[in-house]
Amino acid sequence: MDSYDICLWRPLPLNQEITPSSSLPTVSPQTEDIETKGVPVTPPNEIDYSYKLSAPSELTPPGSVTPQESASTEGSVCGEDSASSDDSASTAPSEDGALAEPEIAVELKPETETPEPAKPEREIPEVVVGAPEPATVAVQIRAPEVYDAFAPAATRLRHMIKNSSHIIKCPGVYDGLSARVAIQVGFEGMYMTGAGTTASRLGQADLGIAQLHDMRTNAEMIANLRPDGPPLIADMDTGYGGPIVIAKAVQQYHLAGVAAFHIEDQVIQKRCGHLSGKEVVDVETYIQRIKACKVAASQLRSDIIVIARTDALQSRGYDECIERLRRARDEGADMGILEGVQTKEQAAQAVKDLAPWPLCYNSVENGHSPLITAQEAQEMGYRVIIFSFASIAPAYVAIKSTFEWLKEMGTTGSSVTPKTIFNVCGLSESMVIDEASGGTAFSKGV
Repeated sequence: MDSYDICLWRPLPLNQEITPSSSLPTVSPQTEDIETKGVPVTPPNEIDYSYKLSAPSELTPPGSVTPQESASTEGSVCGEDSASSDDSASTAPSEDGALAEPEIAVELKPETETPEPAKPEREIPEVVVGAPEPATVAVQIRAPEVYDAFAPAATRLRHMIKNSSHIIKCPGVYDGLSARVAIQVGFEGMYMTGAGTTASRLGQADLGIAQLHDMRTNAEMIANLRPDGPPLIADMDTGYGGPIVIAKAVQQYHLAGVAAFHIEDQVIQKRCGHLSGKEVVDVETYIQRIKACKVAASQLRSDIIVIARTDALQSRGYDECIERLRRARDEGADMGILEGVQTKEQAAQAVKDLAPWPLCYNSVENGHSPLITAQEAQEMGYRVIIFSFASIAPAYVAIKSTFEWLKEMGTTGSSVTPKTIFNVCGLSESMVIDEASGGTAFSKGV
């Protein structure tokens, strides 16, 4: 028996004995034999199933079961359960024909508290002091604290801009092959140049001829060559229209996998930033473009980075450029570009005037700006440097010289095999996919 009386749900006194009532008959499996011997048996509905407790001692604890409380349970379900436990006890009639009272052994276990297991001693981790991390320039940009290699490209680029100890170098790419080479070399980022896209896709000069469809299609192809590869910064020119069209452009770039884009303050009929004769819109129209970008990005819940670019230096002067960039910063632009800087001192001053807002430097060799190396730009405080003509200019030189040689000599003189180009463009990746899928496309070799 447990240390708790199930019927009354109270603890039993430890110094009491439970004795059955003298009128309590016991029904045993020998009932039929007893009836045949003429011994009267009490019908089941007249059986008294109650127990009587012996008188409690003076040390009975409060709340214990008394004989009166026990008697109040006659006929209850709990009483029936208690009596049924005695049915298995064997009984035998006495000499005068009365049933002998069965012996009931009751084991009362004292209540004991289970001791709580000893808590293991807390281990104090060893503190290892390593070399201090390189200091980074304070940057005002929303970015995650921890780098996630599987995060979207825009999220990864935000972390790099804020936490990288060095400037992020982005070569200008204009098609799939130039982007593949940039990935092969191991750049941290890439820049899709508007001039290169217009020249390669349309065969036209950078005079605002390429529109949203041309730019978005090219950017989507480049950004998805390696979705886990270097984030892509793309040119968005003037946004290709008013606020509604600009918001649509942001949506298209976001869905294409673009990590960042720059939008400028030139008129719709724009031209390359390193040509003369540029015209810009008024400040309020420029700020409308920035606001449209931020509203669209917010609605998309996108981390895409909005880079505000001003081309007003050529016609409005340095002070107005800084004021325009400050207005763009206050409206939520993540970074800025002062296009076409005229001196190295001017480039360095722009960083100081807009700090801690991060700036991107557009390096166009042989353009209107002085040649500034990546190391120099980093020392000035720039966080990103893009080289717009890094691939299209040497590609032009190589293609032109090869074609001239071909025209004169009847051969290209190249030592590059087709397989070399295909390997750069993902041949081995395709072979792995085919083999893993059970295909046989390359079973006979390549």
